[in-house]
Amino acid sequence: MIKVLLADDHRLFAEGLSAMFSAEDGVAITHHTDNGHEVPHLLRDHPIDLLLLDMSMPILDGPGVLGLLQEASNTVPVLILTMHSGFKDLRRALSYGVAGYILKDASKQQLLTAIQTVSAGNNYFDQQIQQQLLDYFKAKKTASDLRGELSGREMEIVREIAKGGSSKAISERLFLSEHTVRTHRRNILQKLGLHNTAELIHKAMESGWI
Repeated sequence: MIKVLLADDHRLFAEGLSAMFSAEDGVAITHHTDNGHEVPHLLRDHPIDLLLLDMSMPILDGPGVLGLLQEASNTVPVLILTMHSGFKDLRRALSYGVAGYILKDASKQQLLTAIQTVSAGNNYFDQQIQQQLLDYFKAKKTASDLRGELSGREMEIVREIAKGGSSKAISERLFLSEHTVRTHRRNILQKLGLHNTAELIHKAMESGWI
């Protein structure tokens, strides 16, 4: 039996979901909370196999809960169950390493499959968001590939730029000529297909380089 903790603030929805699964399904929603702050304690104090988490809750939203679990080094697999298919929510969830993402308009069989898949240590993503998912990982791969195009010195320059350093200040810190630093900056922008320092800093932060 897969024991599930449901974190969702819609009580009628939670009750309906709890009643939907039978012993034959091999899934039971053993605990429910509408307060995200309670999630880490429930996971710690009860034998729960999977967290079914809504992204939008009033007291503490899904990303907030995921942040608490990350701080607590909790390893219970998380399946996001939400009404929102937007890329912003998907990306926030993925940044916390969630194992699955399914929309609330899914069928019982789809949800059952998702729970079984994620609790077994695998990933499950709703068909409606799979293209967004492919685009996300393609962008991540591209960012990684772009980083590989930069030399160690260029990455050092990028980190110095992110600190707000001018070419003169960077040249002094790295014991380079100001002309060399300006050349590196120009080459970095060309390699990454960027136009200015603001775009470079955004790319570096987005890609986790700094």
